[in-house]
Amino acid sequence: MNMLIRLFEQYGYLSPMCKEALEKNTQIFHKRKGEYLLKKGQLSGSLYVLEEGFVRGFYMHNDQEIDVWFAFEQTIMGSTYQMYKSKASLEFIQCMEDCVVHAIPNQVLFRFFKEYPELNLISRRSTEDYCLQLEDRAFQLQTMSATERYHRLLKDLGGDVNRIPLGNVASYLGISQETLSRIRRI
Repeated sequence: MNMLIRLFEQYGYLSPMCKEALEKNTQIFHKRKGEYLLKKGQLSGSLYVLEEGFVRGFYMHNDQEIDVWFAFEQTIMGSTYQMYKSKASLEFIQCMEDCVVHAIPNQVLFRFFKEYPELNLISRRSTEDYCLQLEDRAFQLQTMSATERYHRLLKDLGGDVNRIPLGNVASYLGISQETLSRIRRI
């Protein structure tokens, strides 16, 4: 079964017609480590599901990459600004390992919201989860020390944290690699 459909079904019922339409319109592709799913400024995008590998979302600021999220297998992801505002993406999504990705174009998904009302409930529930993650991230950034955020990342990601290069972990935590080295020794 299509991984996108399987993850959608965790949020609610999909009719057989909806499943068939999703199946026909979901693209599956392979990306190599270092390739991009999305670049800043892209106008058209997709909702992605990662079957294999891991990716990072990041922004560029003053010629510096700032990691804001990591996604691993069986994760729904995309550029929220692009999807909800239909404007150029503000972020980059880059494969950090060879990846297998399922994608459905945003325009197709929006059409399906009209044709298959159950997708609206699924989308709302998925968006609620994303909002909770954003609120938790904001809470961490506002109230936790870098050491506390690092230990929280270890807890949240478990062994997957070892797949992330240390420079990207430091960027995500908003600290230098030297500070991260000191924290890791504690």
